[in-house]
Amino acid sequence: MALLDLLVAARGKVIPRSEIEAALWPDVIVGEDTVARAISRLRRALGDSASAPTFVETLPKRGYRLLVRATPPGDDHERHAPRRFAWPLAALCGALVAVTMFIVWPAKSPAPPERATIEVSRADDLYMRFTRADNEAAISLYERVLATDPDNIRAQAGLANALVQRVVRWPDRPDAATRGADTLSEALDRGLTSTSEARAVLQRAESMAERAVRNAPDDTDAMKALAFTATAQGDLDRGAELYARAIRLNADAWASMINLGEIRSMQGDVPAALAHFEQAHAAMGRAYAYEPQRVGPWQVAMGVQIGALHEQLGAPAEAELWYRRALNDVPFEPEATVRLARLLAAAGERDEADALCAGLRERVGDYPGCTPAQ
Repeated sequence: MALLDLLVAARGKVIPRSEIEAALWPDVIVGEDTVARAISRLRRALGDSASAPTFVETLPKRGYRLLVRATPPGDDHERHAPRRFAWPLAALCGALVAVTMFIVWPAKSPAPPERATIEVSRADDLYMRFTRADNEAAISLYERVLATDPDNIRAQAGLANALVQRVVRWPDRPDAATRGADTLSEALDRGLTSTSEARAVLQRAESMAERAVRNAPDDTDAMKALAFTATAQGDLDRGAELYARAIRLNADAWASMINLGEIRSMQGDVPAALAHFEQAHAAMGRAYAYEPQRVGPWQVAMGVQIGALHEQLGAPAEAELWYRRALNDVPFEPEATVRLARLLAAAGERDEADALCAGLRERVGDYPGCTPAQ
């Protein structure tokens, strides 16, 4: 709220990062990503986008500004801008309503989303389905946007991601017999990313991601795309560094946390991988409120993977907690059910293990492996 008030009071002028820090956190030393995180949360609250902003614009190396005129309805002279910070509770509630009206109903209503914004959003949704047809459709849409808007950050980052997925999952023509990989780790192990054709595609992806980062150095998704292209080319250390930067830009960057955990796993550091996965799971819990469609398919699977890693590290009690947490979020999730039943059977809790498997068979159907006796 204080950040929004500061932007409103500036009346469209650029506010440097240092000035925001001094105004919002006087006499306090804050981290270098504190302002970026606050801006990110404000954008989420307003339904705004860093790459195609309607309300809050980032000017690299300069600062931030409000793109709309923040005037009370019926007041052309902006005489009633609220004072900052020292409001009692009743006044604060009133100010929240007033400033919300400034933003939602500015003097000139914002235009509806441009076609490019709609097409990039559709491409993002297609990309997240992870099928060959959907990924190719996403690539086509990203390329269409970039043909008319070459500096569209979301399209640049999205195209980079989709090109990497093409190399990893579908390295050959649709009629070829070669099977792609399900994970980047598998693709690297099998050499799918090191062929001449793959290298050419990955270099194009890297170029797209680098352009996105140059255009918006504090954009988490752009940084994540660049990290993805580096990792796909086998540069795990650079990939890890770039994912860490993306996380510093946004404390809820759960996808970057997962990918950083995968890198640590590939490097053989299972405890570090586990720490990143648990961090990602917590971030998913926070992010679910504003992006449930993206978080939903991943959160429970992440919980099951965390449980499996605890088993691998010889901590069955911790594993049991994670499997139960997954089943609390999604009852009868098959993988969590099977793993928990096996843990319970090994610990002598045969009745509960049998009950879990019986419930899964009754509600979902037979599922391989849910036989405690095995």
